[in-house]
Amino acid sequence: MISQATVVITVFLGILTFVVPRKYFLLPFILAACFVPADQRVIIFGLDFTPLRMLVLVGFFRTILWEEQLTFKWNRFDKLVLAWAICGAFIYVIQWANMRALIYKCGVLFDVIGLYWLFRINISSWVDVKLATKVFAVCSLVLAVFVGLEWATGTNPFAILGMVGTKVREGRYRCQASFPHSIMLGLFWATMVPLFIGFARQDKHKLLLWSAVAASIFIVAATASSTPVLTLLIVLIILCGYGWRKYTASVGWGILVSLVVLHIVMKAPVWHLISRINVVGGSTGWHRFYLIDQAINHFGEWIFLGCRSTAHWGRGLSDITNQYILEGIRGGFVTLALFLVMIYMALRTLLRLSLQHQEHKQQFLAWCFLVIILGHCVSFFGVSYFGQIMMWWYMTLAAVSFLYDDKKRGRRIVIHETTLPRRQKNKI
Repeated sequence: MISQATVVITVFLGILTFVVPRKYFLLPFILAACFVPADQRVIIFGLDFTPLRMLVLVGFFRTILWEEQLTFKWNRFDKLVLAWAICGAFIYVIQWANMRALIYKCGVLFDVIGLYWLFRINISSWVDVKLATKVFAVCSLVLAVFVGLEWATGTNPFAILGMVGTKVREGRYRCQASFPHSIMLGLFWATMVPLFIGFARQDKHKLLLWSAVAASIFIVAATASSTPVLTLLIVLIILCGYGWRKYTASVGWGILVSLVVLHIVMKAPVWHLISRINVVGGSTGWHRFYLIDQAINHFGEWIFLGCRSTAHWGRGLSDITNQYILEGIRGGFVTLALFLVMIYMALRTLLRLSLQHQEHKQQFLAWCFLVIILGHCVSFFGVSYFGQIMMWWYMTLAAVSFLYDDKKRGRRIVIHETTLPRRQKNKI
């Protein structure tokens, strides 16, 4: 079911999607992600249509009717994203072998490919990224007001739009606003902070962007959840390492070697360290450790075609609070491998762009996107994504694909300049 207020908002956003100038195309999608609960949907012939999914349909029609750019030149990263999505869907359908699984995965593919495609053709420059960032910044300030009311009263203002509420843990309200869970709300804005800071350092609207940073930090704190708080702390620390980014590979290898050494000398496996994380109190770190431990112990069950249920692994393990494990459970080891390769390619692209781009502003912005991806990587250990944050994840991937092309263009420019005769170089 869908509330009347949500219907009105969705119709308004649909009209907005159809009529706004192309440079503002992302605006309705951002508004829907920030302010419309994800549980709202219309069921037609057994098919679920959420507000975001309806906007994707409108976006398709707009692009076709207005004869806007329908295609783009697929790069390696685009193909990898497509392979990850299709492989996961194909294996899941084979695993369940029924019409319900087919319909479900068709819906998931529609979200992944539809959102990614629309974002991909509408994010083609840094100007597009900057405009989307400013829209997110304004939304964070508005949402912070609603979160403040929820934090002070324990009543969720978005309850009139959907089945959202406010949970209490150890005497603290866990605010969730329009999001399906407080952790999703916190992670959404924790991973947005590097983007705000990146443009705040070089844009004339500094007050707006720094205010958005403060609003995002407040929202994360109001969720009273360890995973968003820890993710925010890590992204801020990594963001401060911009000046030492050329040592990123060495730091990465150092962390890997340290984990191997710890695994050898510790009585428990190294992933047992997750059970000791308790940033805000009342965390379920042990559950997350136990899930990883049992996923490794039951590797043979899900390596080929995943598995239908993890309930038999242990008490409470039907709740898969780990995105990496979820990829393997639903799509087998191949889907998990494609997911990891996709992340690795994104990180490598962003690091190289940050090191090699000719413009210092773009170097820092590329580093900010790298930090965003790393923030998602950290959060994947504590939660599996659902709800509106998926839109932000697909938008991030689309932006990375644009930056992948930007890296290739920058490399061609450098090669071209080095092959010019000395006199021509001096003229340039």
